[in-house]
Formats: sequence, structure tokens, C-alpha cells
Amino acid sequence: MGADIDASPAARVRPLQRLEISSAVALFVVALPVLFLHAAFQPTVDSTIGSTRIATRLSDLAVLVIGIAAAIAARREGVAPLRHGRLVWVTAGLFLLWVFAATFYPLATSDAYPWRTHLVTAIKYAEYGLIALAVPLVLRTLRDVYFVVWSLVAVSAAATAVGVVQFFGVDVFRAWPSGGRQPGFVGIDDLGMLSAAAYAVALGIVAVAPRTRPLRVLGWVAAVAGAVGLVVAGALAAVLGALLAALVAFVVARRFSLLDFRRALVLGGMALLVLVGSVFMRSSALTSFAGFAGLRHQDNGRGVESYSHRWVLDYVGLKIFLDHPFAGAGWQSGYDQFAYGPVLPDAHRRFPSQPAQAFPAPAHPWGIQSAYVEVLAELGIVGAALFAAWIAAGFWTALATIRRSRAPASQTLLGLLWLCVVVGVWNGLWFIGGIPFDALIWLAFGFAAAPPLALAGARR
Repeated sequence: MGADIDASPAARVRPLQRLEISSAVALFVVALPVLFLHAAFQPTVDSTIGSTRIATRLSDLAVLVIGIAAAIAARREGVAPLRHGRLVWVTAGLFLLWVFAATFYPLATSDAYPWRTHLVTAIKYAEYGLIALAVPLVLRTLRDVYFVVWSLVAVSAAATAVGVVQFFGVDVFRAWPSGGRQPGFVGIDDLGMLSAAAYAVALGIVAVAPRTRPLRVLGWVAAVAGAVGLVVAGALAAVLGALLAALVAFVVARRFSLLDFRRALVLGGMALLVLVGSVFMRSSALTSFAGFAGLRHQDNGRGVESYSHRWVLDYVGLKIFLDHPFAGAGWQSGYDQFAYGPVLPDAHRRFPSQPAQAFPAPAHPWGIQSAYVEVLAELGIVGAALFAAWIAAGFWTALATIRRSRAPASQTLLGLLWLCVVVGVWNGLWFIGGIPFDALIWLAFGFAAAPPLALAGARR
């Protein structure tokens, strides 16, 4: 997205007109879209170890392919780029170690904890960490970054297009009722996340990128796919992350004296468009319009209102945390009756008007649907502190790189903007191993931890 700070003068003038791509980058580019496909649409091979079922999906193979790409790049060019993000790697490693510990220590107090099942989930969650390590190892030039970003934006555009046709009643990829929120081929919350990631690409281009034709094309595709996808998904946690990314893009543009009136106007307009459109999607106004247009709209299928349901589950999670404050009840224990069962009577008293369907039960465990509450309930104060340290390390590394740079560092800026999206989405998505959101999490930390690749030629 521009020219590498160490590139030759010719490469600086025409950084995106050369289409050579290394084998490692090609593997990364081809594997990435698979990670944003909902599990229901992936080929799956089931196996069992004892009584534990293990589902190996196409996305697991895609992560392996990205790991192979990282190994190829490391063998050819070394591992020096990893040093730049060592604070991120250390904190991420400590957090993941605590996650694995949390699949065993609950056995000391409860034989009911299904540690084998939850260990599989922990492994799936950790395996996506290969993506973060692959970013600095594989993407060593801005041309490499450009190819990978296009891969993400293209799959976002495809998912948004599917969501739009679903909205108008085309029943594909498990569409929700027409006239309301739609999942694309990713899932409701994950479509919001993916759209916010594409939207962040457009924000970065508007904020600091030189006005070249390739970047304008990428920016327009990312902006349309991201904005429309955010509205169609109606995932307000993703909107929160996108708006935070818009604010950070504004500040970074000022940092490099690039914030002229046009850039400020476009950034502000993009933020306003997404905010208004998403709120409208979640309002009764669109429901009325859908009825007027002959489209039908139903609830989320659970018989409960979405946000009141989340309040109930957050309350249950916080009560679990109070029962297990230091180490938590165990990784993924929010799904287990031994953890949520003792707090249900208090939750029913606290929310007497909520239907039984809103509360967790063996028939519908639900889980804790905010990562910030879940980390307290399942991993305790220790796990929450490690989680916070990991997030802080990502932001600190990216911000420190930007502060030290004399030109906008595109890779670092993208990492920073994607981290904003991630911390927003974590309000409405929890820790689930092997979902599309995991890919963005580790992409964001990988980009934030990678050495800077500076944009040359950014101008007003």
C-alpha cells in the first residue's frame, strides 16, 4: 500500500505495478479467505479420542497452510522480523498458557468439568496464533501486504453481496428472515466483524495513503463492502469497533500532518454513514419498512430480545466470577451446568420478567456472550490481567512504532485499526475456537507487531 521505506527509487515510483508474488505470500493469500467461511459450509472430518469428538475443518487446513508459508519465509529470509513484536508474543503466549492451564485446574474442585472437550477448543483457539507469527515472517514488503489486504477485502465484498441478496429474500447460506439482519456466508456477528475490518482498510487509505489509482480502487471496494456489510449485519459491537478505528485514523492523519479538510470530511462522513445505517437496521423503523415492502422480519429465533438476553448472560457470568474470583471456573465453563447452575436462582430473581429461554440450561447453554465478562468468569483475575496485558501490548507496540515513524507505516496502521475493531467486537463475541473472528484477532496482532513498512509519497 505504497512503497517500502527500503525499496529502490524505481519501486517507490511504481510500487504496485509489479505483480510478482512469492510462494509464501501466495499460500497466505489463497488460505486467508477460507478462514472467513462459516463452519457450517466447510468440509469436516470427524474423529474421536475416547468420548471426545474432534472436528477437523477446511479452516484448520488453511491455518496449517499459513503456518507452512511462515516456515518457508523463515527458512529463506530468517526470523529477524519477529523481534519487533516480542512484547506481543510474550503476552500472547502467557495468556494462552493460562488458557491451557484453565482446562485442567477446575478438575481440582469439580469432576463435572469436561476438560477433554474444552481442551480441543483451547487447541483450536491457540492454533490460529500461527497467523500472527506468519504476518511479519511472510509479509516483508508493502506489495505483500497489498495482496493480503486485497484477499480480505475481496472476501468481505463477497460476503456483503450475499448478505444483500439474503435481505431481499434469496434463501442461500442459511439466510435469516428477509428484511432484517443477515449472516452472509460468515454468520451475523462475524459478518459485522469482517465488514468492519474491510471498513478499517478504507479508513487507513483515506487517512494517510497516497492518492494512487490502485489504492483508490482498493479503498472504494473496502469502503462499500465494509459499510454495507456493517449495516446488513447490524452487529453493533462491530460498529463500535469501526467507529473507534475511524477516530484512531483521524488522530494518525493529524500526527503526520495529512488531515486536510477533504480527509476529515470523508472520515467523518464514513463514520456517520455506518452509525446511522446500523442503528436504523436495529430499529423498528426498518421493520416497518420491511412490512410495507412485503418483507417479513422475525426475532433471533430464541424467543427473547437480543440485548436483554445479553444482559442476563453477562449477569450470570459476573456471578460465576464472584464464585471463582482468582482463577475462574475454567476455560469454556460458561457452557457447563456445574458453573452456571448455582447462580441461576439469583439470576431469575434479578430478571423476573425474562422468559426461561433467556437463561442458560442443558438444552441451550448459550455461554457468556462478551469476552470481557467471559475472561473474568472462566479465567479469573489472573486470566483477565493476562488478557489485558496482551491487548495493551498490541496497542503499545503499534502506537510506539507510529510515534517513531517519520512516514505513515501502513502495516502498523492496519494492525492498529484492526485492533480497534477487535476490542469492539469482543463486546459481543466470546472465545470460540476456530471461528472467522479468530482469524481477524491474530491478523490484527500480527500486523501490529510487524516491523514498519512506511508509505512513501503520502500527500494532501
